[in-house]
Amino acid sequence: MLRLIFVVLLMSVAACGTPDQPANPVKSSSTTTGSPLSPTLSSTPSTTPVMPTLASLAEHPCQALSHENTVQLNVFVEGAETPDPSGKSCQWGASGALLSFTAYPTADKTQDQDAQHLTVSEIEGHRALLGTFSRNDITSYSILVASSPGQSFRVVATTLGPGGPGPDTLTVGKDCAAAIIHRLS
Repeated sequence: MLRLIFVVLLMSVAACGTPDQPANPVKSSSTTTGSPLSPTLSSTPSTTPVMPTLASLAEHPCQALSHENTVQLNVFVEGAETPDPSGKSCQWGASGALLSFTAYPTADKTQDQDAQHLTVSEIEGHRALLGTFSRNDITSYSILVASSPGQSFRVVATTLGPGGPGPDTLTVGKDCAAAIIHRLS
């Protein structure tokens, strides 16, 4: 019964997801005199991707993963914003896990006293704390990552069902955290 509720929740996330789009489209420059653009200015949009900041991800958490990241993580339900007691969050359905991301641009949650019982680890050279919690037959892994001094984010990876081919839920969560770290670099 709990699995059925979980699948319905996952399907409702899929129904309200939005594609990963840039927050602001690139606009061409104009001059006040109406003269043509100078040779050093270009009205062609840049193809260099804009790297997000943790502060921008706190406002738009579904931009934490790029299209390439979702392909690598085998995401089959695109990101959808979800309420979170500590800010905005985004959830994706991936092969082997339901993934959730929350940014903390003004706090390093890996230093919180309440988190010191978690297992100390490292992801892509960044301090990380790992925790596991289970309810009935569903297990979730909480991964707190210090992205830079005074900033952190959390990825929660929850099992979607019985293990099958592919990586386990914790590995999917760690891979998601690593992808976000690379996106912030």
